[in-house]
Amino acid sequence: MYTDVILRSKGRFADMLFTYEVPSHMLEDIKIGHRVSVPFGRSNKPTEAIVVGLKKELIDYKFDPKKIKEIDDILDERPFLSKDKIRLLFWMRNRYMCTYADCLYLFYPKGYSFETKKVVQIDTIEDEFELETDEKKLINTIRINSDSIEYKLLTEIYTKKLISDMKKKKLIKILWTYEDKKNEKFIKYISLDGKKEDVDKKIADNKYRLGHKQEDILDFLKINEEVEQQSLMQILGISTNTIKSLKSKGLIKVDEVKYYRKIETKLKYENKDIKLNLEQENVLKEMINGIENGNKKPFLLHGVTGSGKTEVYLELIQYMLDQGLDSIFLVPEIALTPQTIARVRNRFGNIVGVFHSMLSEGEKHDVFREIKEGNIRVVIGTRSALFLPFQTLGLVVIDEAHEISYKSEMTPKYDSIEVARYMAYKQNVSVVLGSATPSISDYYRAENGDYQLLKLYKRANQMKLPDIEVVDMRDELHSGNTSDLSRKLLESIEKTVEDKNQVILFLNRRGYSNFVTCKDCGYVFKCSRCDISLTYHKYNNKGICHYCGMEKEIPNVCPECGKNHISSLGVGTEKIEELLKERFPDYRVLRVDKDTTSKKGELEKILNTFNSHEADILIGTQILSKGHDFKDVTLVGIISADMMLNYPDYRAFESTFQLITQVSGRAGRSDKEGHVILQTYNTDHYAIQRAVEHDYEGFYNDEIKIREIFGYEPFNNIIRVVFSGINYSKVRENANKFFMTVEYLMKSQDILVENSILGPNECSINKINDKYRWQVIVKDRFIDVKKLKSMIKYICINKFDEIFDQDIIINIEQNPNSFI
Repeated sequence: MYTDVILRSKGRFADMLFTYEVPSHMLEDIKIGHRVSVPFGRSNKPTEAIVVGLKKELIDYKFDPKKIKEIDDILDERPFLSKDKIRLLFWMRNRYMCTYADCLYLFYPKGYSFETKKVVQIDTIEDEFELETDEKKLINTIRINSDSIEYKLLTEIYTKKLISDMKKKKLIKILWTYEDKKNEKFIKYISLDGKKEDVDKKIADNKYRLGHKQEDILDFLKINEEVEQQSLMQILGISTNTIKSLKSKGLIKVDEVKYYRKIETKLKYENKDIKLNLEQENVLKEMINGIENGNKKPFLLHGVTGSGKTEVYLELIQYMLDQGLDSIFLVPEIALTPQTIARVRNRFGNIVGVFHSMLSEGEKHDVFREIKEGNIRVVIGTRSALFLPFQTLGLVVIDEAHEISYKSEMTPKYDSIEVARYMAYKQNVSVVLGSATPSISDYYRAENGDYQLLKLYKRANQMKLPDIEVVDMRDELHSGNTSDLSRKLLESIEKTVEDKNQVILFLNRRGYSNFVTCKDCGYVFKCSRCDISLTYHKYNNKGICHYCGMEKEIPNVCPECGKNHISSLGVGTEKIEELLKERFPDYRVLRVDKDTTSKKGELEKILNTFNSHEADILIGTQILSKGHDFKDVTLVGIISADMMLNYPDYRAFESTFQLITQVSGRAGRSDKEGHVILQTYNTDHYAIQRAVEHDYEGFYNDEIKIREIFGYEPFNNIIRVVFSGINYSKVRENANKFFMTVEYLMKSQDILVENSILGPNECSINKINDKYRWQVIVKDRFIDVKKLKSMIKYICINKFDEIFDQDIIINIEQNPNSFI
């Protein structure tokens, strides 16, 4: 029997299926999805691989079958990947124009490692007296190291020529060894090996002489049936040697029990007994009817902020559990998980797991294990949770489905919603997309029948949506107010806090100010590794690059002209916090952004403080825009709508509408009416006008017309290919090579090139982390997108070595989040 495998290797030449023979003793054990160790390359280095196919004979095989190598070992008792996961992996590789290894990485839990070592051992020595002096020394070195030493260590002591010559003489042999490691934790429990009387009889019959510490252990275990080893060592002050001695005498036994690292949330959440209202019940019934009738279309749940979408999700998860099926509940950001975990765990208890990027390697590994063993039935997580190894998955809920964080910025640049759609059609998994502001593309699909559209028009508590009052910042400036906070907003903050209510202020920029400049010569403090100015953070007097993380202390004098007129311009959350504390010294102000929540547990601490009304004002970035539910918040202030509106992206208007709607939705979520103050210089823009009117359909109709005219998504696909490297000229040349190759291939097939290829040109931020960046953008206006992707993959991956320089990095993304 033969098997096709995918290597767990990032090498470009490893991006293909490799065929190996299955040894006779493995025939009954090997299955598709198993992890195996295979010999690879000329040196037969042990390499980890996944079995993706089994076949009894070779068909159309081009090479000598006798040269096919055998598998070394099967690494797991049960298959590591299911057949469904393997099919998904193949689909993603084609869809996102990446390698097998890129996709395989998504399915691997942290904590699985396959370590290989090249070792040197003694082979055959007939007469040691005939050895040269250096040869004798090398042989003695191997013997001192238990007859096997790592090749790398040996080359630090002896020359590679000596080692090679001794190998030719068959004095030594060089071979590969491997170790398969799993980050699993076990706890040792100690108990008597038999009844008290049996233990005493053993001691008497064997005339054992026990030390005081050993007697203490036995006396303790006679009173306590079983104890955890670490606790026993601490209580009695004993060592592991004492325990080993008693075990060797057969007086105690040590049992290892699996231990799972649990992820706890410290966020306090009031457990409410909530009954669905009529609108929610109708939506739930439609979903269940669709599922029972075999409807494979995803559901798009469009519900206003506060309409109770989460309660509908929870009821649907309960329905799935009753059918014996598991569920994945996706949230866009880690910031949303504490509140969601608290709500879902209150409902379903210990069968709920958590999975996101801030977990330790061990915690991730344990979630993976518990799912495989059936202990976890519901997972709350960010996009990577989609690839967890559920065997009976029935439901994927994608909350706040409009969020761009559901698209990966790392290769493979997958879209979670697209992956979920594939699972709906190919794996019979029900998919629910929920949002108060669905993406234009998703709403278009719903309008065209690709999704089943369901709506929640009213808030669950029947309260009206908050009024949004627009403040024209041009009028503020003309009246002499140069502050970033309008008079109206300051007055409203004061009134709200005096009425014993709370305020949320939103500004989507952290730090103190946008940049630092010299007022005399105009010098701007820039990042030395990126083509961008440093954002000023006043609390530590540093300029920080928000792209590569480089920090630089801001001096009092200009490094260019030597004068001391250094000034910071622009506004960030840190500056707003300072302004409020100066204006309202008695008010309790909190700030939530990446700077204040970088440590584990800080986000939950801030949210708990605000939730329990121990603070009056909460200032934050995008973290605040979704999912949070604060009963005493009656005022929301949006500091600058223009910051989002003027972003260089065709989706900027959509993002602006979504953020205004989502942030506004934090106001008046209990029995108190909410009010929103929106500050802008663009009062007449349709995105702002539609958001003020809470008119999603109106905004959608305005925006879809523009998308159609310019051929943007959902009418056409855009593929962005970014070239990066340390040499500017080389990066530009390689971008040109790609452009000319695509142009040639398209013209040779009579495909219209005009307006289909844009570029090559510098990226908006030309340098990030010491790498220059050029881009080419290709549209599928006159070519089938599958054909276009196949063409781009052929150029960038299959023919990379023939076309491009080796030190050039290429990133390919379909319908990217950003063109920066």
